[in-house]
Amino acid sequence: MDSRDRRLYLAVIACALLPYLPALWNGFAMDDLYIIVWNPLVHSVQGAWRAFGGPYWPPDLGGQMYRPLPLATFAMDWTIARGHPVWFHAMNLLWHAGVAVIVAVFARRLADWTAALAAGLVFAVHPVHVEAVANVIGVAELMAAAGVCLAVYAAVVRQDVLLSGAALVLGLLSKENAVVAPALIGWAWIVGLPSRPTSRRMLAFAASWVVIAGAYLAVRSVVLHPYARLHAIAPVFLGESALAGRLTAIAALGDVLRLLLVPLTLRVDYSPAERTIVRSLLDGRFLIGLACLADWAVLLVMARGRQRRLEG
Repeated sequence: MDSRDRRLYLAVIACALLPYLPALWNGFAMDDLYIIVWNPLVHSVQGAWRAFGGPYWPPDLGGQMYRPLPLATFAMDWTIARGHPVWFHAMNLLWHAGVAVIVAVFARRLADWTAALAAGLVFAVHPVHVEAVANVIGVAELMAAAGVCLAVYAAVVRQDVLLSGAALVLGLLSKENAVVAPALIGWAWIVGLPSRPTSRRMLAFAASWVVIAGAYLAVRSVVLHPYARLHAIAPVFLGESALAGRLTAIAALGDVLRLLLVPLTLRVDYSPAERTIVRSLLDGRFLIGLACLADWAVLLVMARGRQRRLEG
């Protein structure tokens, strides 16, 4: 790494940390209380390994979700800081800075110095990240993001099946939304960034994803099975069809686009209970979400066409 690249990454780290320094004065709030403050599992160092055999939410609150890595870090953080929130918030800031650097490194491998700086800085200071960084349990989002970014980097830049698979496991054990990693890798292959691997190596990646998914779902099922009867459906979905659930999910993509482009209003919670159901294909919210999907497809085609012209 030359001195110019070092300055790039130091600038990204500084921009990721400085805006969030006031978060160090935050206390525990909302779900932090249930997952950390009132959860005896994370109040001893033994919780760092016991977390892998239990649910994310305490059993008396439903025992839902399997996210052992955040719980393990909470147990270690509680042991180190004796439950003082400033340490927990400091860890969130470091995770955020780490992910921003990964983004910058990835961009540096794909483009020039200026593009890498722009990518790293935009990621570091984008307002939407407040929702994950400023509350302690948001570390699950940050850890999952680190896993996804590393998985994509290892697959696209290094074409390393084992490293990419290990990063995907890190992401999945942090939060379920890390499941998007294979789709992002596939997108990069379609576009051809920076070069598409051989068919044999693609099959190796696909096989690793099948193995990881099977193992993850099996472990998750075993751990959460005792709490299945406690699982509660969000009120908005009570009595609704599976189609309505899918339409509501697609409609939520409109919120994602707003948060990406015009993040003027942020929220601490996006619970399904706070949404209204979408039942019709003609509902405006569904149509906006569908338009977001269509835009993504168009951008994918355009990116692929641009890459072909560059290769030609």
